[in-house]
Amino acid sequence: MTFRKLFNGLLVILVIVMAVFASRAILRPERFKSVYEFRKTANVNNLLAIRSAQAVYKNVYKKYADNIDTLSDFVHNGYVEVEKTIGTIPDSISQEEAFKLGLIHKETVKVPAMEKILELDKKNLTEESFNNFEYIPCSDKKKYEIKTGKIENKNYEVPLYRIDVPIDDILVNMDRTITPENSSVFKKLWNKIFYNNLSEETQYKKQYSDIYLGSLTEASTSGSWE
Repeated sequence: MTFRKLFNGLLVILVIVMAVFASRAILRPERFKSVYEFRKTANVNNLLAIRSAQAVYKNVYKKYADNIDTLSDFVHNGYVEVEKTIGTIPDSISQEEAFKLGLIHKETVKVPAMEKILELDKKNLTEESFNNFEYIPCSDKKKYEIKTGKIENKNYEVPLYRIDVPIDDILVNMDRTITPENSSVFKKLWNKIFYNNLSEETQYKKQYSDIYLGSLTEASTSGSWE
């Protein structure tokens, strides 16, 4: 009887262990994917902000910013000169007539760079988009690196830039995302069983790609996600 109970106990343990390994095989790749997609979206949002900022910076300086700190300073502290029509046009006359009568005139004014940047992508960008946009999400304040170049011939010169975000930077500190410091004891134990060392699973990592924005070989500011 004792042997039978022992055998049944060992059988239950074996079933539980097998269930855990089977669950790990299912849960781990799905969790890896969810972390990657979350991080990818966060990086893409930052790169969209950088792209709009670079477009306005180029309009002002005829080149792209070659480092993220310069671009960040421009976004938060820079100004752009724009031509505005000052005055009021009565309904009874045209704009041309209003100019002739001196009712309106053109004037060059300075507006915050942020205002012009937001106009370029109203669908995706708000002022909050530029809070810490220079840092790779979930990293320890690691900044994006901007590489610049140009295409030249006898008639024109085209400035270029590119930003690469390697897969290792996208997935940096994965364990912190899976198990935040304020997690409950139960969650920590659960994640320890099912997701321990998930960031080291190279077979999963090979299924996903780096992210980049722009090009150093052609006049393109497209992103790899587009």
